[in-house]
Amino acid sequence: MNMNKINIDGFEVGGDKTYVIAEIGSNHNQSFDLALESVDAAKESGANAVKFQSLNVDKLYLNPSDSIKELHKRIDLQEEWHQKLNDYCIKKEITFHSTPTYMESIDILEQLNVKLYKLASAQIGTFPQLVNKVASLGKPTIFSTGLTSLSDLDQVVDIFEKNNNPNYIILHCNSIYPAPYDKINLKLIETYQKRYGKIIGFSDHSDGIATAIAAVSLGAKVIEKHFAIDRKLPVPDAPFSLEPDEFKDLVEGIRIAELAVNERDRNEIEKEESAFKQQILYRLVSKNRIEKGSTLKQEDLQYLRNPNGIDCRFEADYLGRNLKETVKSNTLITEDLLH
Repeated sequence: MNMNKINIDGFEVGGDKTYVIAEIGSNHNQSFDLALESVDAAKESGANAVKFQSLNVDKLYLNPSDSIKELHKRIDLQEEWHQKLNDYCIKKEITFHSTPTYMESIDILEQLNVKLYKLASAQIGTFPQLVNKVASLGKPTIFSTGLTSLSDLDQVVDIFEKNNNPNYIILHCNSIYPAPYDKINLKLIETYQKRYGKIIGFSDHSDGIATAIAAVSLGAKVIEKHFAIDRKLPVPDAPFSLEPDEFKDLVEGIRIAELAVNERDRNEIEKEESAFKQQILYRLVSKNRIEKGSTLKQEDLQYLRNPNGIDCRFEADYLGRNLKETVKSNTLITEDLLH
């Protein structure tokens, strides 16, 4: 598998550490102060990046219904916010990016010279023109696969390859909100690794933190998880988002999983294990009285743990040797007792 590392704003994605994205998305509820507070909380929770969604009802819909207009009053990201949010994230040393959903949003993000693009599965499977425009920029791009079949995904990969942009990362994803555990199918991480030979991650829409941590153990190098200051916010993503304390638990769990899956050779046991093993070695001990000059036989021996004496694994080297002196039962057999 040829999984090259990709540098995103100074972070080496594809190495030993997982790139963790807090997806604030539309959980700002159209409050700029809440958006800034969310960035602060994501940084404090250990996220490497925050992601918003560049939504604009007038540039997404032709004649939107009243219900769609009402929804977008809560979820749209005002275009003038992009610059302010990017500047704030630079100040807070956390990477800003936003999912473009209409063509002009790419231009807005390019004016900021964003270090990273994220394409949602809603665009990946439906909007090849937008995908092509992002791919042509040559920048690191993460895309989710929730609404894509394998053949759809092949077409997206082909778009990036034709644009000579190998810097893409594929996130396994389920576009069910929240995703039932029995439909998550984390083994697709390994399928994508084998099929594409690229960095693979997981965009988690399930409840809790267990599946994201499990994904890391299966090789996910990027974890994206919805993040909200308050799950009770009146926006669509909030109910299945993690609150700050939970997100912090997620990051801590991921860092533990990274240590646990770190591949090391097992040619020798760990020094701590070796010390324990020395304490439990079985030694040769006389079962009965053995007279001086007698030949040491297996039937004369029992095996008991002791810090000293002859290791029972080397018994064959000592059987047949003669006793220099008489030993009583329950006596540790040592080298100096044998000819």
